This record gives sequence, C-alpha cells and structure tokens, in this order.
Amino acid sequence: MICAYTVEMNYTVLISESEAELRQLEKRQKLAQMQKRLHFLRLLKSQPAITQEQAGKSVGWQRRQSQKIWQLYRQGGIRSVLYKPKGWGFGKLSSPQIAHLQGDLRQFGATSLDDIRTYLEQSFGVVYSLSGSSALCARLKIKLKTARPYNVKQHIEEVETYKKTLAT
Repeated sequence: MICAYTVEMNYTVLISESEAELRQLEKRQKLAQMQKRLHFLRLLKSQPAITQEQAGKSVGWQRRQSQKIWQLYRQGGIRSVLYKPKGWGFGKLSSPQIAHLQGDLRQFGATSLDDIRTYLEQSFGVVYSLSGSSALCARLKIKLKTARPYNVKQHIEEVETYKKTLAT
C-alpha cells in the first residue's frame, strides 16, 4: 500500500505580500515568465488553489516547476522570484570577445570546429566542448567556407584565357 500524504500549508500566512500587491506587481512585469511566477503566488495567497501543484497547473507548469518557484520564494522572498541574472540567455563569451573572434576568423579562418575550440581556449581561457563550439558557430552564423570542386586535369592557363575572353 502506497501512502501519499500532503502537508497542508497556510499560504495566506506564509506569503507576506498582500493579494493586491501581488496583482500590482504582476501587471508591471514585462516578461511573461515573471508574470506567471507572480500569478502562481497570487493563486496560493487567495486560495483558489489549495496546493502548489494546482496553482502550477492553472499557470501551465508541472509540479516540479511549482516546487522550484515556491522554494525560491521561501529562501529569498519576492526579490528572488523576480530575480533575472544579468546577461541572461547568452553564452560564455562577452560581446567584445565575440567581435574579436569574428574578426580573427575573417582574417585567418579556421578549418574545423576543433580549431575554433582551441582558439577560444587559448585566447580567452573559455572552455567549450565540441558540440558547444558548434552551437556557438550556429548562433553566430559562422560557416565553414569550402572551395568549389574542380577538375584536377584542367589547364589553368586555358581557364584564365577563357575568363578574359568571356567578358569581351
């Protein structure tokens, strides 16, 4: 027999902000993610949702996400729930480093992802895996430039004279 129990929490006491404050903060948020977080807390405070799981479902989250947001709130309050790290969503390189990388690749080029990876490690001290350097190149739209195939038996002088006479 599996015994599943839920601990009843009194969210109206545990959430220190009033429902009106949460609603006001929610309206001021520009990011949908932050709005969802505040809406989640507001649902727990006003008690249409009795558990974190119910409040999370009404916002569109799974149980684990609801638990994480509640844990953030318990540890640091509303500030930690609304905290957005600087440089959110960017990789390991700063903007000047990316510009330097692109300039060097334009000037010297690279023959493989491994060359780019070792260049990043030697120049900036940033360690990327092979798949990480591939994702970086895809994000920066860096593509390997390969020459067109040509016939080994062709005479270069004849091709040059043909190109000269073609334009006239």
